[in-house]
Amino acid sequence: MRAKGRGFTLIELLVVIAIIAILAAILFPVFARAREKARQSSCMSNLKQLATCTLMYVQDYDETFPMSIYWGGTFAVTFYHELDPYIKNQQVYQCPSKPRALNVLTAFSNLGIPLPPGTPQYVSYMFNYALFEDGPNNVLTGANHPPIKLAEIPFPPDTVMVYDGHLAAQGGPFNLFDSPIDARHNDMVDANYVDGHTKVVKARATGAAGRSLDGQTIYQYVVLDEGPYKGYDELWGIPRKDAAGNWINGSLR
Repeated sequence: MRAKGRGFTLIELLVVIAIIAILAAILFPVFARAREKARQSSCMSNLKQLATCTLMYVQDYDETFPMSIYWGGTFAVTFYHELDPYIKNQQVYQCPSKPRALNVLTAFSNLGIPLPPGTPQYVSYMFNYALFEDGPNNVLTGANHPPIKLAEIPFPPDTVMVYDGHLAAQGGPFNLFDSPIDARHNDMVDANYVDGHTKVVKARATGAAGRSLDGQTIYQYVVLDEGPYKGYDELWGIPRKDAAGNWINGSLR
């Protein structure tokens, strides 16, 4: 006669469940980081394409960078519209980690500024407004700043063009039209630079928060890496050096 099989006792079952829970707690963050690393690689690819397209534009327009925004007669024309003939794929504007970082149509509608048909609805990247100026006699912004020439950039490998970020509304730590970084890749920001390379920028959260122009909650991060943007919550400005060799950062205009 076959002996009866002995089942698990309650204690044994609880021990097994506890072991599984411990293993899950250890492994799930590892898997999440691995998934985020894959998304970050795709984001880097987007930024590399954006760098290439921006520099193609610069070469086509007498080594002049595009303007950030200007009035086109019926609609406002932005940096994204300027690059559109070179991109031909609006998904390049969307980071896989945060594809709806900014609803462009909602943001500009809130400002009462009409955009042309075909404008990308969602974008994940901001640009260095000190590099992409408003242009002369800009009726939208009131600025009178001629576009920046490539030859005016003293340190191309250190000057950011486009990066993971938001467009801020007034409130909290942000001013209207600030373009704060978003360390969406495990406390890292992806960025491209004037010489065409892409790079990861380390950042940390400050705990402060505000709103984007489309009404989303956004959090403040500051750059940790040594260099011209250290301590900034934006990758804004054209880096230069003073007589002592220290970084200074700001607009050329």
